[in-house]
Amino acid sequence: MDAVLALFSAAAPDPITFLNWSTIWTVTVNVLLVIFGINALIIVHEFGHFVVARFCGVRCEKFYIWFDFWGLKFFKFKWGDTEYGLGLFPLGGYVKMLGQEDNPGELRAEIERARLASQLDQNSETNSASETNTVAEKNTAAEKNTAQPNSENHQLHDLEKLNEAVFAPDSYLAKNVPQRLAIIVAGVIMNFLFAIVCATAAYMVGIVETAPAVGSVVSGSPAWEADLQTGDKIIAINDAPTHVFTDINFAMVGGSNGIKLTIERKNNDHPSQESEKIEKTIVPRKRKNDLAPMIGVGSLPTLNLAFIENPVVKDWEKYYSSELLQSLKKNKLSIQTVNGIEVKNYKEYMDVLLRYFDQPVLYRFAGKDPNNENAIESIEGTIPAIPMKEIGIRFKMGAIVSVLPGSDAAQQGIEVGDMILSVDGVTDFDPLKLPQMILQKVNKDQKTVQLVVRKKDGQELTIDTALKPVRIIPELGILSMKDPVGSTALGLAWEVEPIIAAIADESADTVKQLPIGGKVTGVKLLNAQPILKKNSFSVADAEGVQFQNVGDRVDIPYIFSKMLQIAEPVPLTEKQKKAGIVEKIVSVRLQIEDEKGNTKTINLPIMESKDWFNTDRGLLLGAEQAFIQIDNFNEALTLGTQKMIESSLKVYRFLEALGNGSVSPRALGGPVAIVQLAYRFADGGLGSYLMFLCLIGANLAVINIFPMLPLDGGHAVFLIYEGIFRRPPHEIVLVVLSYLGFFLILLLMFWTLFLDFTCIPRL
Repeated sequence: MDAVLALFSAAAPDPITFLNWSTIWTVTVNVLLVIFGINALIIVHEFGHFVVARFCGVRCEKFYIWFDFWGLKFFKFKWGDTEYGLGLFPLGGYVKMLGQEDNPGELRAEIERARLASQLDQNSETNSASETNTVAEKNTAAEKNTAQPNSENHQLHDLEKLNEAVFAPDSYLAKNVPQRLAIIVAGVIMNFLFAIVCATAAYMVGIVETAPAVGSVVSGSPAWEADLQTGDKIIAINDAPTHVFTDINFAMVGGSNGIKLTIERKNNDHPSQESEKIEKTIVPRKRKNDLAPMIGVGSLPTLNLAFIENPVVKDWEKYYSSELLQSLKKNKLSIQTVNGIEVKNYKEYMDVLLRYFDQPVLYRFAGKDPNNENAIESIEGTIPAIPMKEIGIRFKMGAIVSVLPGSDAAQQGIEVGDMILSVDGVTDFDPLKLPQMILQKVNKDQKTVQLVVRKKDGQELTIDTALKPVRIIPELGILSMKDPVGSTALGLAWEVEPIIAAIADESADTVKQLPIGGKVTGVKLLNAQPILKKNSFSVADAEGVQFQNVGDRVDIPYIFSKMLQIAEPVPLTEKQKKAGIVEKIVSVRLQIEDEKGNTKTINLPIMESKDWFNTDRGLLLGAEQAFIQIDNFNEALTLGTQKMIESSLKVYRFLEALGNGSVSPRALGGPVAIVQLAYRFADGGLGSYLMFLCLIGANLAVINIFPMLPLDGGHAVFLIYEGIFRRPPHEIVLVVLSYLGFFLILLLMFWTLFLDFTCIPRL
């Protein structure tokens, strides 16, 4: 690839042209890899049937790579009794064996029917000739026989083919049960072997995966309640070694009774000390509309800026100086210091960043000099505090939904269902901003905070609760619309009700129309482009993105602390730009129901907050990676076999979770999702691509061995039945189960396709 890119570079020295050619080449290679990989999985399966069939003496009439619908093919040739070819339609491949039928009972019934029909015809002609002995009738019969020679020959030819299919010694149906069973299961076995080969090769080439380390923790989640911390490395799940972050997600699927995590945690206060190992049992939680159970953790970022065209959130570029922005775009950099404080990992970085979350900070980045690979280039720049977007409304504080075990708040008697009324005497606090309000107190070394809490029974309790001296603000999950707001320092997580409690800025005339106590039932981001594809809680139209079922399917924090912050205006087309049309800004439309049940809509502008700030400064960081490479073949083969077995068992656990309802059917993916996933893996390098082939190969094998017609597993079950009872199942049973199987497969195919094309919302 490097040689090809060098040729492009020489031919077109313009860097933009080079980038385009490079992108085209990369995309082309990845697309070809996707096509090759998906076809290889099917061809390997069919090749398994072919090899074992030939070994058992079955005549294979055709073996095709890709399909030759309507006889369309690139080429064909015959070798022995088999026609080999390359079809025109790149959809896998197939092998056609003599006598192979999905329903052998129908084949035998057709032969008997043809024989009976032939005998009846012969008897009819004999009787007619004996009753009428006239020359005219004989001539008429002769004319009929002469007029229809092709029809009779065609019937005889069909009858001969049907007889040959059953009674020829090299027919599939002429083989005994063990031989036919071996032919049937050979495809599945080949898929398993292919998965092992791919995984082994991936380990030897080397794979780069997201490390199983904790970055963000969602407030009120099982991980938050179990006190998982940023930087924790999960080294084992249920005593099985953990290598990649996706192992955590898969473990959640079958973890309804709890999963045991073995965690390696560094002591940042004493770096010289060895890391301690901690064991925690966590029960994944699936809330309304979640696709699957979750524990509420995100992957761990590094201090390296993401190696993409622009490692800064687009909407926040305006806060950066042009010089710093250009330097970040053209260099591969990592964060070295923040306000003169050296940071060695993401946890240290966030601790410093949150200490100065409402102030400008001086960054120093380091990276290789693009003009001299052996030189280190240092870049400095100040990034101001970046304000959050808001609409000048304070929403009502909701009930506490989680209390951190072991926190002082828990020991002081605060429980789920209680409600915070005041914090250090402040009663008009904003529940969305309360985490940063607590963070300010931690930054000032305040040890305790006075809370007035209304208990579930209506009594009010005033307590002084100790603040945990940590600078951690739990994040909201992107795929969970019901996450609460929380503070780790306070040890509490709470809901925010969609009720207007107060107006922060009463200067705007539109804001004065807002009814205090009114319930927000819908929020529309006007002129915003869709953030997520079609889902059950938001709808995109010509005006913008409408969030519906507020308080039921989607909560206020998700809309205003997450979606509003990353909302971008609909981009103008080139034609609109040339016409001088100005890009519309994003604004908010609220649908409000007052206390009397009257509904009205009010448009509000988006403003920059003066006391609520983004904590990450808009820098996009790369994820912590784990590079796995095995030089020893035997060790790589052992790991490859384990990976195949592990991948196969995950399919069974996933299907079991689908059956018991712990995983939503909306989590399934169809052909489009598989192709998209294949492209992403192909873009991740050869090792990543080979591991994808292992995962999909194991999936294909497991699904194909399911005891359902027309899958291989269904045929195997009935062959075992035939071997035990010395006779095949009744034809009616085979027909009914075949049609039922086809119906279920078609139903699954349509369901996944509708999900892929967003005809059915996933979220």
